[in-house]
Amino acid sequence: MRLLAVLGILLAIALPVALSIFLARHQSMDQEQQRAIGYAREVLLRSETTGDEMEAAFRTLAASPSLDPCSDANIDLMRKLDVSSPSIQAIGVVNGDTLQCSSLTSPAEPVFIGAPDVRQPAGLLVWTNAELPFARGVHFLVVARKPYAAIIHKGLPIAVSNAGQGMSVALLSERGEILTARGYVDAAWLGRLDGSLQASFRNGDYVVAVVKSPRYFVDAVAALPVSELNERTWAIARTVVPFGIAMGLLLAWAAVALARSQLAMPAVLKSALRRKELFMVYQPVVDLRTGRWVGAEALIRWHRPKGEAVRPDVFIVAAEDSGLIRQVTKEVVLEQVRADAAVLFRDFPNFHIAINLAADDLQSEATITMLRQLVDATGARSGSLMVEATERSFAEPRTVRGIVDALRAAGIRIAIDDFGTGYSSLSFLESLQFDLLKIDKSFVDTLDTGAPTSQVIHHIIEMAKALKLEMIAEGVETEAQAAFLRARGVHYAQGWLFARPMSFKHLLEALHGELDVTQGEPETG
Repeated sequence: MRLLAVLGILLAIALPVALSIFLARHQSMDQEQQRAIGYAREVLLRSETTGDEMEAAFRTLAASPSLDPCSDANIDLMRKLDVSSPSIQAIGVVNGDTLQCSSLTSPAEPVFIGAPDVRQPAGLLVWTNAELPFARGVHFLVVARKPYAAIIHKGLPIAVSNAGQGMSVALLSERGEILTARGYVDAAWLGRLDGSLQASFRNGDYVVAVVKSPRYFVDAVAALPVSELNERTWAIARTVVPFGIAMGLLLAWAAVALARSQLAMPAVLKSALRRKELFMVYQPVVDLRTGRWVGAEALIRWHRPKGEAVRPDVFIVAAEDSGLIRQVTKEVVLEQVRADAAVLFRDFPNFHIAINLAADDLQSEATITMLRQLVDATGARSGSLMVEATERSFAEPRTVRGIVDALRAAGIRIAIDDFGTGYSSLSFLESLQFDLLKIDKSFVDTLDTGAPTSQVIHHIIEMAKALKLEMIAEGVETEAQAAFLRARGVHYAQGWLFARPMSFKHLLEALHGELDVTQGEPETG
């Protein structure tokens, strides 16, 4: 009996341990596949962006009136296109196996590049390992639609961020010809697509992701070594295995975990939505040129039944992670703004209200319908409603372009929020039509501090001016900050220097001149 009892205890311990290791392995595989897909998508995004730049350059050169592709006028045009492109190193003219001239060489200096390595559909020719006299020892991709060719550094498409040692990345033609690669790549991996746009799987010593371009004849590959999967598995296993060693502790932990799961943030948030615990406050936006309030940003807040406040950065992230953010936007933000803005626009038709949208909101066509209905219900004039979204919401411009364009067509202005803290580049800003750029508080805070990042705000302001975007500075707390921004042409600002977030009742009273808000108002519902 004692032996059976010991065996039972050992079995009771072994089963949870084995299950923990299995689940850890499964979770790690899931994470690695998602990581690989992310890297492959980054390679494809870089490649498609470069492809767009090449196509634009080829069209411009094809429209040139010069009959000689290597004329002085054409070479000047190639130089202008070269300088304006973030991805293309040079532009030239190919004739057979020779680069006849380029933005970096004259017709008197033709360069032999040999026969093309890859012939793509639509007449594209690709040299995958070209070496040029002005950069010996460096290899380039040369992509041509005769007579013009774009010269690209081989490492550019596969220069993914946060790439670990041992990871392989590559760009291949749809026939499996390797255009550029780092690490081990098997062209047979493309067969796993089987007609779909992406696939992820384990193959031997690698966790592999393949992503197909819907617009160009290329596929991107990322492969992570299985050794990283094993490390992740054991890292997770070391955390959960001790709970299986003592069944009594495991049962106690399970009971606690079950109780916690009932009180987890998504469950509490669902309950808060039912009880209407979430509400809106409004922080005024000031015209720095006149000091007048011209608008307000609608901000969501949550107070629990006993009065304790839940921070927005906590519950908004939980709403995004749990898939509740669209419900929050629809049932709280849009419903309350609908009621408040109808009154506000009646009394102050030139005032504007800014609404924050999450990345998920910008992926849904339903957002267009809801915001059009908001325009109709509130009687908003063109520009009276503004949508704000953070940079990562626009990380895939092609996905959100249709929604952004539809909102702007409905008279809703688009602002990019927290600019400079995430996915920032000039090409990204130019790829979508924005109306305003919001300068993040973290950059405003560095003004006159001597911090290394204190110069960033200068570049952001100049970039916004170049793109003809109006600017709103967030988190302005001192008159010195306001003076700096005003002197450099920043149009609007918000922050505690002017007013803290306040209830709609207090906002309306302040606009009517019935309330002094110099000390700010509490964020009450």
